[in-house]
Amino acid sequence: MTLRRETLDDGITLLTIDRPEARNALTPEIRGLFAEYCTSMAEDDAVRAVVITGAGDHFCAGGDVKTMGSHDPAARQERYSEMARVAEIVITFPKPLIAAVRGHAAGAGASIACLADIVVADDTAKFTVAFLNVGLVPDWGLTYTLPRRIGPAAARRLALTRARVDAAEGHRLGLVDILAGERNVMEVALGQARMLGASALGGYAAIKTMTEDREALRAALRTEAETQMERSRTWEHAEGVAAFKEKRKPDYARLR
Repeated sequence: MTLRRETLDDGITLLTIDRPEARNALTPEIRGLFAEYCTSMAEDDAVRAVVITGAGDHFCAGGDVKTMGSHDPAARQERYSEMARVAEIVITFPKPLIAAVRGHAAGAGASIACLADIVVADDTAKFTVAFLNVGLVPDWGLTYTLPRRIGPAAARRLALTRARVDAAEGHRLGLVDILAGERNVMEVALGQARMLGASALGGYAAIKTMTEDREALRAALRTEAETQMERSRTWEHAEGVAAFKEKRKPDYARLR
């Protein structure tokens, strides 16, 4: 399994993206398991709260660029539609959802962290909205979640500049809720999960629903999927993917 699900005590479930050799880059299997697990956990009374993390030294390096660049329009359409579907399932998960971040959370990795109610990060955490590196735009609902966390201007700046944000700066911006500091990030995240999991979960779900804008969320997800589909057909995306595979810098200044 590339997304491990473990049942801990006090009704806590741990989801671990388990591809440390690839910095936990996402695959179609991982996307599918996110949807499957969150759907089943939402209906399981034994599950009180969920912690998402990555195996090894990193949270998630984003989408696996090695799987990008398909020339099949149907396959690309399925990829982006699936991302939107999974992101909505995770964002609207009715129970406490905590992200425990160490190391890189880049691209879709940053998106997944922002799907959580609480983001806990240690001093090694680095967030990068890196989609522009391969000529793409943010997805996994990041155009909805990031502005709501840090404000529209800061969200736009991070997407355009691809600036790497460390844990301290992320906390100042509102991207990180709790700094683990010298404490173990998993211990801090699990402590938050146990505290929130002891809440009245019906009320917890109601507050999440009241503070979300489902119409705006779905509009953002539709726009992300449509724009990614358009961008995936461009020479810039092809150049970004080729440069990554060839381990060089992309040349976006050249004439087409």
